[in-house]
Amino acid sequence: MRLILFFILLIASLTGCSQGTIEIPAGVRPITQPELSKLDSEAQGKIKFACTSLIQIQSGTQELPELRKLAAQYGQAGMLLHAYAIIDQSTICYQNAILLDPAEGLRWHYLLAHTLREANQMSEAIEHFNEAEQTYTKLGNQQPALLQAIYYYLGDTHLSLQQLDQAESAFRKALEVDESAIAHWGIGKVKLANSPADAIAPFQSALKLAPGTRTVHYSLMMAYNKLGNRRQAQFHQQEFHKGGFELFLSDPILDSVEDLKTTTAALRSRGDTALFTYGDFPTAIRHYTSALEKSPKDTSLHLNLGLAKLRMNRLEEASEHFHDTLDINPKSSRALTNLGLIAAARNDLAQALSLLQNAVAAEPSNHEIRQQLARFLVSDGQSAEAIQHLQKIIERSPANQPALTMLIFCLLANDQFAESQVHLETALAIFPADQELAFYGVFGFATAKEETHRDIARAKQLFTQLDRPQRTVAEGFLFAGQGLFEEAVKIESQLDESENLQRYQKQQLPVLIHYSEF
Repeated sequence: MRLILFFILLIASLTGCSQGTIEIPAGVRPITQPELSKLDSEAQGKIKFACTSLIQIQSGTQELPELRKLAAQYGQAGMLLHAYAIIDQSTICYQNAILLDPAEGLRWHYLLAHTLREANQMSEAIEHFNEAEQTYTKLGNQQPALLQAIYYYLGDTHLSLQQLDQAESAFRKALEVDESAIAHWGIGKVKLANSPADAIAPFQSALKLAPGTRTVHYSLMMAYNKLGNRRQAQFHQQEFHKGGFELFLSDPILDSVEDLKTTTAALRSRGDTALFTYGDFPTAIRHYTSALEKSPKDTSLHLNLGLAKLRMNRLEEASEHFHDTLDINPKSSRALTNLGLIAAARNDLAQALSLLQNAVAAEPSNHEIRQQLARFLVSDGQSAEAIQHLQKIIERSPANQPALTMLIFCLLANDQFAESQVHLETALAIFPADQELAFYGVFGFATAKEETHRDIARAKQLFTQLDRPQRTVAEGFLFAGQGLFEEAVKIESQLDESENLQRYQKQQLPVLIHYSEF
């Protein structure tokens, strides 16, 4: 009897207990512990923990969870590896997550498409962007920002393969979700490949939605170059070099990947990207605030957090961060400069000048700060003092366009026509299509106080480069410089606001108008 019972129990142990056993499905690929020596200790610890757990499950030394939980574990590990650019292992994790739980594959298909893009596997990436779009629709997801991101990157991936029709179709779907600058820009990039004339309109639409965006100015420069329109190409090239922000695409899933990097350095880097590259000030504030919780005495974090709040016109809060910076480093020229900008915004020009003078004393080689001081001096009617600072910049950086242009303005405003003409010729040789320089050139060559310094022919030559309304004002300069005051009055009368009408009526030469007033 005991022998029979023993065999019954033995059979049960070999058969009945295996009925609930969970096995890893065929096709799930093992991951390995990646090389981490170049990462900081916090990142190393997180990745080792995530990978070790999965490696133990793969080897059977850790209990196998139910497959849905294992899929989520692979997916989360993939995001962590993706965040730190360990692309080969993150790709395997995303593929495993999809295989283990296909019904919840929206996030994993989308992220897998991105890792495949980074590995230059564009055709495979397209497949997974399409899978992400189909899963989004099937689930009835209500995240339009995610859907637009899927369509935009799908279009951009098709474009990389020169699949223009598919690319345009995807960009237009992105536009249907939301009329964003980046979707218009995508359509423009498609048109640029074969029909640059048709690219202008979508690029202009993008620029209208995101004024001053460097990316779009560069694309317009390329389009006009292809069309042989050198004047417009040079204009957009100059706008591109003036700086500005890059086009920004809201992407909740990729943001969640980046959020896994929580070291001070990572948070600072994300804050800097949001602030300086994309102009996304709320995101920059969030990252800098988190970084300061870890490093409360970091002056650069206080400084950049203050700058982000300044850009949002939160002057009182910004001022506090700049003062925090000065408490740690009393000679921070950037903090002094930004406090000067706040003082100017509050119409306290005397305080602004004092702060900027201290900033220049703290960092005399910083051209940007010295130039800002010159701007305040010009606003205070101190052109002669501004000239001294601008000349110091030009001595070190002769092709500094903003400083050179402001120096010319100050010299003209100070009736130093001969010297201004020398700098005008230098600047126009370097920047021949610049409208502001051409405008000052018409004034400088046509209206010099001493007739011997006037060069009407040169002024007329520069006049032909101008667009309205600057062209109308400059025509008044030309007539007045030739003593044709009646004609100058007629021209000036066409303007809604006239600075020189009364002077022309009295047969007096005009005063200079700053180009920014138009």
